[in-house]
Amino acid sequence: MSGAGLAAALLLSALGRASEPVRADAGDPAAAEVEAAIEAGVRWLVENQRPDGAFGSHHTRRPIEVLADVPGSHDAFRVATTALCVMALAKLGEGSEAAERAHERALDGLLRDFDVKRVDGTEHYNVWAFGYALQAFGEHLTRHPEDPRAGPLRAACERLVDKLGRYQDLDGGWGYLSLAPVRTYRPSFTSMSFTTATVLVGLERAAEAGVDVPERMLDRALDCLARCRTPLGAFTYGPLWNRAPVAEINLGKGSACRTPACLLALDLHGRELEGGTSFRDAYRRALEELLVEYARFQVVALRRPIPHESWYGISGYFYLYGTYYAALALDELDDPGRHRFAGPLARAVLRTRQPDGSFWDYPLYSYHKAYGTAYALLALARARVAADGG
Repeated sequence: MSGAGLAAALLLSALGRASEPVRADAGDPAAAEVEAAIEAGVRWLVENQRPDGAFGSHHTRRPIEVLADVPGSHDAFRVATTALCVMALAKLGEGSEAAERAHERALDGLLRDFDVKRVDGTEHYNVWAFGYALQAFGEHLTRHPEDPRAGPLRAACERLVDKLGRYQDLDGGWGYLSLAPVRTYRPSFTSMSFTTATVLVGLERAAEAGVDVPERMLDRALDCLARCRTPLGAFTYGPLWNRAPVAEINLGKGSACRTPACLLALDLHGRELEGGTSFRDAYRRALEELLVEYARFQVVALRRPIPHESWYGISGYFYLYGTYYAALALDELDDPGRHRFAGPLARAVLRTRQPDGSFWDYPLYSYHKAYGTAYALLALARARVAADGG
């Protein structure tokens, strides 16, 4: 066995129950099962919040992990994870004193620690932190414009927009790694389509709350993202991959978890799709591919420890990201469409549920259960509403 194979085997052994094959159920989950999963997930977040209000940490017992140098990359992972948990607790914690208290502590901690730095010229995972913190702050300001923290929250949003301008790649998008031989102040290697989409959603939420976002920043990012869309309706991994649009990772199977986020970002900012395709039709096709037609390719990649080792270059960490943005896309469908995909979406999320109430799709230090649970809860909340005909 090769060294990489031995490491993978040791890791899978360490993962225990969570590494067992995922069961693919045939029927849609019952409403009671979804409710129980949501309740358990919220409880897990409350019980696993750090003393400083944040979620996740650098601790790990696994023999291999993804590249993440200290301190900057771990600061970025922690802030991005905490921002997702803030949104999940805001959505599903109402009525629970413990959950509401956890949300307030997390929001205060995020407001204190959001301005993270990249660790070096290679790793700039802090772009994820900026995108999700901006989304969390923007959504809170929209819901609670009279919050006493509105001033600091708005100032934080303005700071994040400024930082995102500094980290915008030369191609117009945003990425999280620069693998070129030369490291530059403004990243110049390549952006990634889904990272760009994530940031664009955050920028839209901030703009909705009244935060000024430079039009040129948006236009460059949207142009970049639009260039990543292939004639087949999929999205390449990023502009660097545009030269090979039929490479496995750029086909529908490899793009399925990216496509909903990329479509949503273009739609929220008023861009039209080439070829006259309506967004409603594009969303419907994207959800069909992710949750039905190509679902098995996404499921088989779950919890594999080496990035992109599964078919079509799929990584386990695509999974809950994809289902979260698929849930946001549900809101853009007509009633029959929302009802059609609510059950498959809930079923897809529940495949990642763990006995302790958490959800996760890919082992990542000690961040994966927290961000996975946040993604899952946000997706289940929308699937629940859609299943009820809302």
